[in-house]
Amino acid sequence: MSADRPAIRRLPLDEAALRRYAADLWLPYNRDLADAVAAHDLADWPAERFVERHVAFARDRLEEAGSRGWVAATAGDGADDAGVDPATADVTDPALDLVGLLMTSVDECPDPFERPDRLVIGEIYVAEPFRGTGLAERFVERAVADARDHGCEQLRLDVDVDNERAVAFYERIGFEDYRKQMTMAVDPE
Repeated sequence: MSADRPAIRRLPLDEAALRRYAADLWLPYNRDLADAVAAHDLADWPAERFVERHVAFARDRLEEAGSRGWVAATAGDGADDAGVDPATADVTDPALDLVGLLMTSVDECPDPFERPDRLVIGEIYVAEPFRGTGLAERFVERAVADARDHGCEQLRLDVDVDNERAVAFYERIGFEDYRKQMTMAVDPE
């Protein structure tokens, strides 16, 4: 697997793998999102506090039936010399560079409604050097495979209207608006 085509693999549920995912992918994803969308400003916490909080959250979420986490990895500096294969090496291997994430979960249709079950893309992130390389499309293909595995007939995701690059990408690959989400500020008394 070459550095220009990252390996996409399941995110293990062990503590070390979740820590690496949270520090190397989840936190940069949310920092990038905060830079692009004002509504995603992060608290003024040290990085370790974000990691601790998210490890517990991700573990709980991934233990739910129908939830999966995926990471994209490439061989970092010295990986070739060490014989490290991004498709099989432990996610915590320091010779790997983690360059993207995908989190999915199943939204089952409640009994009284007639709609197909949906696979929800909760998070999708590609690190800056890999944007425009097709990795995001590969993550969506991975989500489509997850949807088929779970018998889901649709993919769903939420995207901030201010995140113009993401909106354009999703529209280009076939996502369509189906609902408008609205918010209103509440003044304290």
